[in-house]
Amino acid sequence: MKFRFQYIYALFILSFGILTVLSVLFYKRLMDSTQASNEVEHNYETMLLLGQVDSYLKDAINSEQGFILTGDSSLLTPGLSNAAKIPGLLDSIRHFSGAAHNQLTNLARLRGLVADRIRQVKDNISKATHNMDEENLRRRLLEGKVVMADYRQLYDKMQSMEIREKMEPDARKKMGQRNTPNLLYATFIFAAACLIISFFFILRELRKRLEFQQQLQQQVGILNRANAELEQLTNIASHHLQEPLRKIQTFSNQVITRYRELPEEVNLLLGKMDMAAKHMHGLTRDMVKYSSLINTQETLMQVDLNYVLMKVAENLDEKLTIKQAQLIITNTLPVIKGIPSQLAILFEQLIDNSIKFSRKEVPPVITIANEAISGSKITNKILTVLGGSRYYKISIADNGMGFDNKYVDKMFYLFQKLETQPTIQSKGIGLPMVQRIMINHGGNITAMGVAGEGAVFHLYFPIPNI
Repeated sequence: MKFRFQYIYALFILSFGILTVLSVLFYKRLMDSTQASNEVEHNYETMLLLGQVDSYLKDAINSEQGFILTGDSSLLTPGLSNAAKIPGLLDSIRHFSGAAHNQLTNLARLRGLVADRIRQVKDNISKATHNMDEENLRRRLLEGKVVMADYRQLYDKMQSMEIREKMEPDARKKMGQRNTPNLLYATFIFAAACLIISFFFILRELRKRLEFQQQLQQQVGILNRANAELEQLTNIASHHLQEPLRKIQTFSNQVITRYRELPEEVNLLLGKMDMAAKHMHGLTRDMVKYSSLINTQETLMQVDLNYVLMKVAENLDEKLTIKQAQLIITNTLPVIKGIPSQLAILFEQLIDNSIKFSRKEVPPVITIANEAISGSKITNKILTVLGGSRYYKISIADNGMGFDNKYVDKMFYLFQKLETQPTIQSKGIGLPMVQRIMINHGGNITAMGVAGEGAVFHLYFPIPNI
């Protein structure tokens, strides 16, 4: 499944990269086509404006010649009014040709020639009004033809330049008009193909997930039934075992009571049998208790660990007194979200262990300390279980028999007994119960020991983020 997801991720990244490249190419092609269209439009605007300048100048010249020939002043109005518009047209041409240096130079020359010819038109009209002689009139008209010849040559040159400059962007525009739809179509087809392929991949994975979920639900159902049967079997076994154990204890006690003159060896065997029955009785009781910890459905609530520890100390007061043990609490314990009954079992088991595994003729000293620490101070093994950022670290240390640290992992297995402590009466279920309680509270436990000097157990409770 991991390989399939890596394949899907690779396909997605590849598709996204290709779509990005196609989109960038499409955008650049569209911008280039738009720019080419703007350049062509400017060329057409320039050519149109040049044509209007030429037309208005011709109107002014025709008005001049018509007035000179006929003397009719009404012919002057349209030509001279159009001539007044020529400077504005030339300014507009300058705007559209702002990027072409050569064309700007030509435009400046054209402006000068047009201004000279308009000035000649106005002078000729003024002279004709005062009956200018024919020779002078012929000379002025010849001067106008010379200016117009220069004007015409420059005008044709500017028009030719606009036509030439229009060819390259016009070709780009046509190529863009041809290629842009194709590129857009290719992008759409590729995107649609990626979408369809991704849909089928996701649909296939979803079907597999649904099948896996159904199988998982079936397995969960089977596991729940197995757990229920196991719990029922544990309860039945423990309850049914209690009666034979009580009878064994009762019968052994009756034998000892009724037959007081039994051989010492018989009394010894009966005593061992009674102790074995008591041990098995406690073992079955603890098995039921451990089973209840696994399938617990109790709700977490705010629990003051100081109050829990006080009640545990009261319950263990007789053992503490007999062993002359000291229970030292160095600082106030926190308030956490937990299950009070399970936390009581946790502290009772750990303190009872410290009493049970104390050294001969050395009064037990049990020290309990608390501190808040960050995740950076916790080993990776603990972090994989917790997954938090801050924790309450509660340490329970003693000065007892201790142990070799190579047995740390073994200590938390069910019914495991350290080889270095064969004489201690232990059922091997206390520390597994403690670990299960810590797991139920989202925490964990670690242990360290020094043989002959003592041991310390560290409890880690995650601090909720506020």
